[in-house]
Amino acid sequence: MYPMYANIKTVCTMSTGERALPKHALDTLGTRYECNAQIIVGSQSEHVVIEWDTPVAPKTSKFHHAWLRDNCPCSACIHPSNRQKLHSSADVDLSLSPTSVFLKGTKLHIEWAPGSINHPKSPSNTQAHTTVIDTAWLKSNDPATVTQRRDALLQPTLWDAKQFETKKRDVTYDALMNTPEGLRVAVEELRDYGLLFVRGAPTGDVDVEGIAQRFGVLRNTFYGQSWDVRSVPDAKNIAYTALDLGLHMDLMYFESPPGLQLLHSLKNSVTGGASIFLDSFRAASILKATDPTSYKALTEIPVTFHYINAGQHMHFRRPTIVEGDNNEPLMVYYAPPFQGPLEHEDAGRFYKAFQAFVKVLKEPELMYKTLLRPGDCVIFANRRVLHGREEFDAASGDRHLKGAYVDWDDFKDKLRVVTRGL
Repeated sequence: MYPMYANIKTVCTMSTGERALPKHALDTLGTRYECNAQIIVGSQSEHVVIEWDTPVAPKTSKFHHAWLRDNCPCSACIHPSNRQKLHSSADVDLSLSPTSVFLKGTKLHIEWAPGSINHPKSPSNTQAHTTVIDTAWLKSNDPATVTQRRDALLQPTLWDAKQFETKKRDVTYDALMNTPEGLRVAVEELRDYGLLFVRGAPTGDVDVEGIAQRFGVLRNTFYGQSWDVRSVPDAKNIAYTALDLGLHMDLMYFESPPGLQLLHSLKNSVTGGASIFLDSFRAASILKATDPTSYKALTEIPVTFHYINAGQHMHFRRPTIVEGDNNEPLMVYYAPPFQGPLEHEDAGRFYKAFQAFVKVLKEPELMYKTLLRPGDCVIFANRRVLHGREEFDAASGDRHLKGAYVDWDDFKDKLRVVTRGL
């Protein structure tokens, strides 16, 4: 969160010419700052520029006139109860320029001539309009700092097995479900490490659904709202066998794979079957540092993921590593059992790069191994933390887990609410 920025040195409009308004003094939070420059408004202006008197970057922010008019927060522009815009960005007059710009306390006041919004139901279509925006809101929504804001929400701490064992914070079921502090610790662990263990959960058949709903809405797929993980004859998925299940992520063949996966242990009396987890962000960082050519190839060549079984035919293509898109600093997509034929001409480059990545994934020090006991529920970021399972002896006892998914959007919603006190 950005603090309240009331300490502004200068506000002006970028212009080629050229009507000067008087200097303004700022009297906010008990401190008075004299404006060090004139406010200049000209017919060719396109931006309002604010110079911030603060050590926190950015020192200067630039706001386009159309952007400022489009984001007016008044009740004529934003519905007071549903908080939805009452005009479209396409309605903003592209030739508009403020008739006046001044600061009053922590508020920036901008006056517009009639016609600033070209919509028949908008009063601004025929009347002058005044936009009043809090400078703290402007600072925290500066378009130039969108990447910093994106990266500030998710703060991944890269880990290997030893580091995770040392730093992890388990949460009891009671604390998670019944206390704000338990929920806060849980979302922070998932934010930082992408991996959380909940201890002491009841072992009812659908208790995993209640745990999942603490973080968001259950993601319903063709597996159901929750699903069983146990060894069965003629299994349609390798997870439903006693075989070794290599590191992977779930549902990579969906356009939007689940963000969180939960696995809740109901019974576990078999020999073997330890669960394995690995931070793919750490592995990707190692590959980027040691073999940047392979890393680059995995960000460019799309892998085909598919599921063709039991009356389903899912198909989606995406790179193994997606870096710096508009919403996430990093995402990894890795599910060898569900890879289809590569649909790309540069196969040689892909196979060389993919094998280099797998070599990193096989480094023993990266793998965190644990045995899930009845009442344990593991929650992990499905597009960060790889998971797998060692082979077990199905005849030696009973092993029964229940799984569930929550979308990443729901988790980020919960993260913002909990960590920002909304």
